[in-house]
Amino acid sequence: MMDSTNRMHHHVEYRSVISEDISGICKIYNAHIELGGSTFETVPWETSILHDQIMKNDKDIWFVAEMNHTVIGWAAARLHSNRFGYRLTREIAIYLAIEHMGKGIAGQLLKLTENSCIDLGIHHLVARVITSNERSLRFHERAGYGLVGVQKEIGRLNDQWLDVAIMQKILS
Repeated sequence: MMDSTNRMHHHVEYRSVISEDISGICKIYNAHIELGGSTFETVPWETSILHDQIMKNDKDIWFVAEMNHTVIGWAAARLHSNRFGYRLTREIAIYLAIEHMGKGIAGQLLKLTENSCIDLGIHHLVARVITSNERSLRFHERAGYGLVGVQKEIGRLNDQWLDVAIMQKILS
């Protein structure tokens, strides 16, 4: 039997992040920066900086999906705010290698992350999704996230104003 930090699904291993995963996480996120449509970030993540952010932070929750010793996806539940009142709220993010999208991997990462949050007493999860990213909006809706509202023209990329949907899920 496998515990919640080490699950198999279609030859994919799901587990907590270790130091050796950081470059794979960066590679996936940087591909999404280049592709556009799922992040407002424009500067590629650097392994050394992300390593310190993940490994020296005990408030955030990170998992990876791995196939054949290669990170093919990751999920994070990061502190929503440093303010004390938000200590039981996390912002969720899930990114997959482009060629592994649509195979149920994100759903497994989300379940693992949500279960870990529940185990830690996290009460509220927030997802911020660029509204043109319809795939992500549908994914979160299917997973039980409700639309709080849309922030109109909150970000600007490639000479275009972009809207962001704020979605939430109450865990307990």
